[in-house]
Amino acid sequence: MCKFSAILAGGVSALALSVPAVAQQADASVEAQEAPAAADSIIVTADRREQAIQDYAGTAATFSGEELRARGIQDITDFNNVLPGMTVANNGGNVEIWIRGVGSSNNTELGDPAAAFHYDGVYVPRPSGIGSAFFDIERVEVNIGPQGTLRGRNATAGSVNAIAWKPGIGIWDAEAEIAYGNYDHAEFRGMLNVPLGENAAFRVAGMYLKHDSYYNNVGPIQNVDVAEAEDNKAVRAQLLWEPTDRLTILLAGDYIHEEGTGYTGTNYANPLGNGIDPRDIRNPRDVIAKAFTPDLDTKHWGLRGTITYDAGPFSVEYTGSYRDMVYNYNATTPLTPYYDGVYDNLSRREDVLAGGFVNPGVVLEEVYDNWSRFQSITDSRSHYHELRLFGEDDRLTWSLGGLYFREDQYAFLGSTGDRGLFFQGVEFNMPDVDAESWALYGDATFSVTDRFRVTGGLRYTDDSKSREGVASRYGLALGDGNFSCCGGVRYGTEGFAFAARDRTIFNPDTDGNGAISDAEVFAFWQNGVASFGARDNLDEILAFGPKGGDPFPVAGAPQCLDTVTGDFWTCNGFTNGDPFFNNQFTYAVPFQGQIFRQTGQMQDKFVDWRVRAEYDVTPDNLLYALVATGHKSGGFNDNLGDAGVAPTYDTEKVRLYELGSKNEFWLGDVRGRLNLSAFYNDYSDQVFTSLLSVAQVVDFLDGLGETVPLPENTSLALVVSYSYNAADSEIYGLNLEGGLQLPHNINWNFNALWLEAQIQNAEPIQDFRFQADVAPDEAVFQSINGKRLPRTPRWQLNTSISQSIDVPSGSIDWIVSAGYRSSTFQTIFNSQDFQNPNNPRLRLNDVVRGYATFDLGAGYTHGEGDLRFEVYVNNITNEQRESAIIITQFDNTRFFTRPRTFGARVRVGF
Repeated sequence: MCKFSAILAGGVSALALSVPAVAQQADASVEAQEAPAAADSIIVTADRREQAIQDYAGTAATFSGEELRARGIQDITDFNNVLPGMTVANNGGNVEIWIRGVGSSNNTELGDPAAAFHYDGVYVPRPSGIGSAFFDIERVEVNIGPQGTLRGRNATAGSVNAIAWKPGIGIWDAEAEIAYGNYDHAEFRGMLNVPLGENAAFRVAGMYLKHDSYYNNVGPIQNVDVAEAEDNKAVRAQLLWEPTDRLTILLAGDYIHEEGTGYTGTNYANPLGNGIDPRDIRNPRDVIAKAFTPDLDTKHWGLRGTITYDAGPFSVEYTGSYRDMVYNYNATTPLTPYYDGVYDNLSRREDVLAGGFVNPGVVLEEVYDNWSRFQSITDSRSHYHELRLFGEDDRLTWSLGGLYFREDQYAFLGSTGDRGLFFQGVEFNMPDVDAESWALYGDATFSVTDRFRVTGGLRYTDDSKSREGVASRYGLALGDGNFSCCGGVRYGTEGFAFAARDRTIFNPDTDGNGAISDAEVFAFWQNGVASFGARDNLDEILAFGPKGGDPFPVAGAPQCLDTVTGDFWTCNGFTNGDPFFNNQFTYAVPFQGQIFRQTGQMQDKFVDWRVRAEYDVTPDNLLYALVATGHKSGGFNDNLGDAGVAPTYDTEKVRLYELGSKNEFWLGDVRGRLNLSAFYNDYSDQVFTSLLSVAQVVDFLDGLGETVPLPENTSLALVVSYSYNAADSEIYGLNLEGGLQLPHNINWNFNALWLEAQIQNAEPIQDFRFQADVAPDEAVFQSINGKRLPRTPRWQLNTSISQSIDVPSGSIDWIVSAGYRSSTFQTIFNSQDFQNPNNPRLRLNDVVRGYATFDLGAGYTHGEGDLRFEVYVNNITNEQRESAIIITQFDNTRFFTRPRTFGARVRVGF
């Protein structure tokens, strides 16, 4: 704790030297800056009540809806570069939020985020699709640090709350906006507010947005599109009724439909394996596409009701919500990013076959026509109910409540291996995944004197999870007598479809004799396929059903397959001189399958608390100190073997210590703000999620002294998503935020963060960048003590300068903003190559180099604001950096921040 003591000492010194200060204006929108904003005009609900952000004794940020538009922010992922300490990545369609090094990459149906996302105060467990809700938004609040008492479970990093504009009683209002930008970006937004008598109002708002892919397909197959094209639609309707001065009823419903090509990332294994440094690839979004266009279909809708009654000495509020989200993604990843020499590397073939070397052109044609695919489905239905009592008088502000949350999920992940001889697919099919949480909480702030206040909060949570389903891996070896042919088994071509939720067999032991025969494995596999592809031949090769022997002859005479058409026939063999190299299948290893029924449950109970003291040195100077905790629920993993043990992991815990000062001041006629906080996070039982083989999981648990009994016929090679408590960590730093309101309506704002984040007291963990059955000498236990936590740049800065100028017909405004992030790592191994420390392999590289971004926006408002024109450029220098990197035995998959975007908007009010 010596580092924390030093931080506190520095913080106290800074507080003692601080001068009286001004309000926070977190980069308020340029349109709203026609006059300097007062401190009490920036409102947050971090303490579950509205208050000026400068009066909030903690760290929070708020972004108005106008600012989101001025900055060109489309969804939550764009916050990656606008708030120090916060990183956001779209990892294969899963939105991951990390705040000051605390986050989670467990995106399975059993995973939970570490930063809680709320939509109008309602917890959203699976935020897929919620990005399209960023229209007609009043503000987005980010609460930094554990919010265990006020925001509940899974808020160890903090919370994000998107707050929509509510209906305005007695107000007729309407607005329409159209926008166009590069990448053929087209957008429409509209809003209508209608008064219903004297005490009710109705508000409806909608949005349509589409743009082309941010990737460029530079390969020879030009009829195939690639990831990150969007075609999204959303609508929200709200009814506000105030039948009496004391009773308020708000009913709301929303519907979001996101389509497009989703988020596949790009696998850099090819260039890295050929010694190409990522820095030498000129454009990371130039890729070589193959097979087919990825297809995303997400439908997300919800209903919500809030009833508030003022009972005099206190108020009662009930919120009930139901949300339904179905995420369905069917995709294949690009072959590789483009670089000089890529085609030579793709056509290289190491196999020396009978008759000579394969024609490189034929190999390339097979590579482009590889339909290996995956499909991911998440169907989440969540119920949220909260009853809260709250009150405020001259000395006491308090809140007391109870919460119930339930989520019912269906989850599916399937893959096919096209043109393969030894691997034909994986399926995870989970029809029954349940989570339930109960909580009771209380929180109160008491004014000891007019200047000194103390806060205490307590929350009890009871969490449980359960799952029933099946996981399977299919394998088949086909070949000639020496298994030396080059490939050609087709599986997953156009027209292929998984059965997914239409599967009817979940227990492959259909005859109930306690053993699973090859015939039962074969039947189970076929039950998981709704339709084979037009050029699939695996079903025809295996049409005779499994036979005994190892190896055994394939139905009759040798079968020859055309690697392009997929046709096969009885033959006596072909040579490499044929137009298309044809493969002979005279023998096959029996159909092999590992089918693991999945069953598990978990229950945990924990208590969160917070204490805080705050003191007004002057009306413009606030000092505070707080300690707060947060928990992220533990859980269980995939079963090891058929209904075998499902290893569990414990609940994560974060304890925050923070000292801060919020200050307003005047320098002559210049109004200023300077806020400082010093913080220390004690992060214990930290959970990491890895893709490990069963053999690696067993070895890992053996290393911890836990013996895992495996059922018979368990495949040690099966790869599972495995979460485990790996280490304790410490995170500390300083945050300096402020600004000046200069003459001529010029506003300057800045936010700077110094952050240290190290892993401490870690058990040696298996290097999950390697697979035990492929690289047993490298998939071994390694120490990660002292490693830096992923996604924690040491230095972060955001700053902006803006101005509003009155002209005879209205006003002109502009804003220029800049951000800087120093380099960071994306995995806990920090790019270390344990076997080659002096010459690390590029494939293990997980560094994101430091970078700066610059944005520009300008607008003209005519008259009283009924007509407005805007232009914007985001990421002016086109800095594209990795927002996430996944490294496995065969992959180094990278997801990137948004490229340079620019456009113009016209908004009309009625």
